[in-house]
Amino acid sequence: MRMLSKFVLGVKLASVSAGALAVSSPALASAPTVEGNVSIVSDYRFRGVSLSDETIALQGGLDAGWESGFYVGTWGSSIEPVGNSELELDLYAGFSSETASGIGYDIGVLVYTYPGASDTEYLEIYGSLSKTLGPIAHSVGVAWAPEQDNIGGDDNLYLYYSGEAPLGGVEGLTAVFGVGWESGVFGDPDGDGDDKVDFTLGLVLSRLGLDFGLTYVDTTEDTPGSDSQLVLSVGRAF
Repeated sequence: MRMLSKFVLGVKLASVSAGALAVSSPALASAPTVEGNVSIVSDYRFRGVSLSDETIALQGGLDAGWESGFYVGTWGSSIEPVGNSELELDLYAGFSSETASGIGYDIGVLVYTYPGASDTEYLEIYGSLSKTLGPIAHSVGVAWAPEQDNIGGDDNLYLYYSGEAPLGGVEGLTAVFGVGWESGVFGDPDGDGDDKVDFTLGLVLSRLGLDFGLTYVDTTEDTPGSDSQLVLSVGRAF
């Protein structure tokens, strides 16, 4: 449920050239499975913080995955301007698989870009573990942006837990929840010296080929874009 994870916690996947991977890795010799997604959200919240000035954002992505576990893709969203750009475009690549004991793992690299703006792109390395216990799908992960000039010569670390659980009383209804902790260049938006913690709790209803979401998002920060908010969404995977 990659699209759902992006919406709930802003945990996005990773980046490199699909063409470069196809040339260098025999594991990608077979034809990939291609999947896409489109959505509209009432507020683009990334790790609890609004990146669309608390207004509607249009989002979408495209992924190609191989049976070997390798994948590449891209995901974009309209945003409050960064430089001259009103578009965030993420490029990513990684590898995901599962152990014999049923623990899923995912590692990769992601590049955030802002077409039309200069000296704004930056790289992040990520990894996660997932396991379904009873009715609940659990996931823990880390995303680390090493020191880079375009993020002020500092680094950034984000740790998170997320969960999903079907609500048996209503077909297609899923509860989603999570918490994240962030330290580094993006970890203290209000400048009070404390690291940021973000929280999410929501419902997703799948009907007529669409996913309808209602999620409560909050953080420990005191800025206009990091206060509590109810976020509405509707999306479709294809």
